[in-house]
Amino acid sequence: MINLRDIKIQILITSALLVMIGLAFIYTTGSVQSVRLGKSELYFFVKQFISVGLGFFILIMAYNTPISLYRKNVMLIFFITLVLLITVYFMPAINGARRWIVLPIYSFQPSELAKFTAVLYLAHYLDKKTTKMIDFAKGFLPATLLVGLLAALILFEPDLGTTVIIVTVSFSMLLAGGARLLHIFGMVGLILPILMSMMLFGYRKGRILSFLDPWEDRFGVGYQLIQSLAAVGSGGPIGKGVGNSTQKLFFLPEAHTDFIFAIIAEETGMIGTSIITVLILFLFRVQLKAAFDHKDRFHRLLIFGLALTFFMQSFIHIFVVLGLLPTKGITLPFISYGGSAMVFTLFSVGVILRSIEEDEGKK
Repeated sequence: MINLRDIKIQILITSALLVMIGLAFIYTTGSVQSVRLGKSELYFFVKQFISVGLGFFILIMAYNTPISLYRKNVMLIFFITLVLLITVYFMPAINGARRWIVLPIYSFQPSELAKFTAVLYLAHYLDKKTTKMIDFAKGFLPATLLVGLLAALILFEPDLGTTVIIVTVSFSMLLAGGARLLHIFGMVGLILPILMSMMLFGYRKGRILSFLDPWEDRFGVGYQLIQSLAAVGSGGPIGKGVGNSTQKLFFLPEAHTDFIFAIIAEETGMIGTSIITVLILFLFRVQLKAAFDHKDRFHRLLIFGLALTFFMQSFIHIFVVLGLLPTKGITLPFISYGGSAMVFTLFSVGVILRSIEEDEGKK
């Protein structure tokens, strides 16, 4: 039987492997993007390396922070997250969206914090209101309203991909926490038409149409998906070799962030992408084992929510790259370029490891 110490080691090693893989591909892919922007070839790699260093420092801090501290201050964390999400609306738009708080030294996305906050709040709420969750007015509705507020602020940034992740993870946690299926399906029936209607306007409509038939507008909204599929298809079983991608040479936009899996497929083929997929599935499985084996209900829900967030984001990224979902700005956890995503992903790992540590101390 695998003990808790082994689970912690497996989570940490798998996370570190994914981070190292990401750094290697940002080194090869980001250099082209850096030159295009008139920067040094190592511009994106150095920034990501700094984010990784900061992320592991925060991971260690999170590992040494009692989980009870987050729970005692859950509403304060929620309020801070809310303020930060509102603050982005007063920031300059970047690529048509207001998702970043831009600071002189460092810029970050509050939506990354919001993913953790939603999971923390629901874990706390579901543990506290265990017996009331079957009641719509006293249990289910208050939980969905507050999380829905976070999701709504992110949706109008606009960031549909992160909104979908938060909503899906939240409903999964509500189901695991004892909410009635009737209430969940009723709320989904209310939210889904709103999301669908928003997807049929503006640039989102173009993304939906390009997803259905990218060749209809091959030089417009379908261009990115076509280039992604070309990268994946040309990789074959073993790939062209690390560093030998042609699609990253100004053909595939956002190759180092939202479409890094396509470059990995092109350079390492089915072998490389299979290794990454196995690592993602293995990490998710180990995290779920830690959640289901935990003695404390709050900790079980917290680990489950964080693990599901990582898993969903990973496979949305992969499915977008493969043309199985409409194009969204979703990074691949641990691997894609992005300081905020890296820091908060490693922070979540630290929280999970601390939660396991506290369970281990009880046995």
